[in-house]
Amino acid sequence: MNPNNPYQQSNIPPQTPPPGAQPPYQGFQGVPPTTQGPNFSPMQNPWAGPSSQSPTGQPPQGQGFYGQPQPPLQMQPVQQPPSGPNQMPAPAPHQTPPPRVRSFGKAPLPVRIVEWFKKNWWAPALGIFLLIVVGDIVFQMVFPVNALPPGTVIDGAKLGGVDRAEAVKRLDEAYGKVKTEIFFGESTIPYAIPNARELGISVDNSKRLQNISYPLWLRFVPTSYMWASSLNQVGEPLYDYDKSTLDTYVLKQLGEDCTIKPQNATLKLEDDRFTVVKAVAGGKCNITDFKNAVSSAVVKDSKITIRTPINETKAVLTDDIAQQLADELNHNLSNDMPLQAGGKTNTVPSRTVKGWLSFKAVIPEVRSDGKPTPPPRLAMKVEKSRLRKYLDSSVASRVEKKPGVTKISTTDFTETSKTEGAPGILIDLDKTIASIESFIFQRSSNASVSTGPVPPTVQYSRKYTPTEAGFSALIEQFAFDNKGKIGIAYLEISGKKPHTSGFANERMSMKGSGIENAYLAYAAQAGIEDGSIQPTDKIAGSRNVSDCIKDAIAEQDSECAKALLDKVGQVKVQSRMQQLGLVNTSFSGENNVTSARDALTFVERLVDRKFAVKRGESLEAPMRNINLREGFIRGTTGTITSFGGESGSNYSEAGYISQKGRYLVAFISEGSDHKTAAKLLQQIDKLREEKSKTKGN
Repeated sequence: MNPNNPYQQSNIPPQTPPPGAQPPYQGFQGVPPTTQGPNFSPMQNPWAGPSSQSPTGQPPQGQGFYGQPQPPLQMQPVQQPPSGPNQMPAPAPHQTPPPRVRSFGKAPLPVRIVEWFKKNWWAPALGIFLLIVVGDIVFQMVFPVNALPPGTVIDGAKLGGVDRAEAVKRLDEAYGKVKTEIFFGESTIPYAIPNARELGISVDNSKRLQNISYPLWLRFVPTSYMWASSLNQVGEPLYDYDKSTLDTYVLKQLGEDCTIKPQNATLKLEDDRFTVVKAVAGGKCNITDFKNAVSSAVVKDSKITIRTPINETKAVLTDDIAQQLADELNHNLSNDMPLQAGGKTNTVPSRTVKGWLSFKAVIPEVRSDGKPTPPPRLAMKVEKSRLRKYLDSSVASRVEKKPGVTKISTTDFTETSKTEGAPGILIDLDKTIASIESFIFQRSSNASVSTGPVPPTVQYSRKYTPTEAGFSALIEQFAFDNKGKIGIAYLEISGKKPHTSGFANERMSMKGSGIENAYLAYAAQAGIEDGSIQPTDKIAGSRNVSDCIKDAIAEQDSECAKALLDKVGQVKVQSRMQQLGLVNTSFSGENNVTSARDALTFVERLVDRKFAVKRGESLEAPMRNINLREGFIRGTTGTITSFGGESGSNYSEAGYISQKGRYLVAFISEGSDHKTAAKLLQQIDKLREEKSKTKGN
């Protein structure tokens, strides 16, 4: 029974109306009539128009006069209609039945989820925590088995996650590059600072790393990857000392008698003042003591220190001599320098003038005529490059007049036209330096910039015919037109006839800059074939003779080149060069020298196999690896087999190029670079292409 249903009596069961009975709500008005409020007369608004007032004078429905709220409606008591046996009770007229109570099922799923999380707030936190833990363990399980634990640091090298074999290799290489300071006597300045590998000092790190691991059981421990490395104990490095490498270093650097040359005192500029760089005593050391010190040296504080006692020999130019010059210069250059140029005077700061200076010890030779030998002195010099840089940025624009250009056109060796250019005026550096030195030593109160006339520059427009004369002119004029000292030898040996050639400064001996490494490799290979050298002999650290033959050519490895020279011997190397016909090549001085003609001769012997080496392929194979040589490879599209080297501003390369035939070429230079060598081959190939299109054989 619904207590809110006014139509259901407690003692009357629900009735079903008979057919045709009148619906119980027929004629029922669902909305009660509006209760009539009191009839008040509203106040009249004298300013309002007729339309502004309600026509009935009543306030708006549902609102009292002056906006007062209308009192609530009074509901009339419900009258129960007479009931019959087959008649449902009818509602009283003018009454609205109350709303039925709504019944709901379960709340929507999102609402229930939110409510559950409100009651079980710990569940999300636990889920996230478990997810992180599981993810961490999975990450640790997939960590490489052969890799060192994360966070592993050995001797300052971060090796976490690095494969064990790779880590050993990195550490071995790092120890080989450790700086080794060599001291003799009580000196505080190192005599030399070679790498440990140059002295034959190496370290085997494989054993010290074999117990470092990230075990399986530890990988199940969350966050263990953050601290697993702290559980491992790194062993001590195992040092190895190569006697043959040490012997090679001692022979080259200390000689057979271990004589150490004293280092004279000099000056350096510090905080606007010249200070003395103290002299270092030399003397004679005991080679055995030195080798013993090297053979027990270990790394400490990221370096190796070797100290050997010597019978000291004092430097000739002492600290006192250097201090006298320092005092004089600091006094004389305490004020700025007036510099006259072009009718005006520039004030040059004394700090700038001091920066132009360099120093060199002058040790007079003992006189044989009985007269007293002059005392040693420290000479001062104004560096031209430093002075020129200052003048270019200050006074050059008002005192110099750039020379004109004389234009000359040629075809082969014949001049076809010439246009003269105007002379110019440039600074005379030698006279200007003399004036500055006069001011420094207080022989004058100022310095002046001197100038002098210079001829016009010459610009050539070259044309060449695809003939022997044209190729000869190309080679000779190329060496003349480009900067530096250049020697060239060119020889065509196959392709369209007649074969051509050209030479320029071909017999001039110049620094090899590494091109002579191929000669040394040849001498070593000849020694292997005649049995005087074993290919497996270690000569440069862990590298043997065969390794160095390849590296000296392909990688231009200077360490291997020196090792080969020491292994074969300078006398034997020189003898083999003479047998090849290399008459301008010498290994007797500090700098090895050769010529373009000798380099071309070596290439000819290589191509024809007309030399003492039967296995010429052992020399030729590394010559095809030209990745480190940037000259010929940038100048031709042909196939290159070459050897070369580069040292500072010097570049040299020689070889043979196969392109529509074959030609040999050698390029030796001092003061030129690989770009010039590339340009040479570009011009040779261009002229050979023209030659291939001409009529004839």
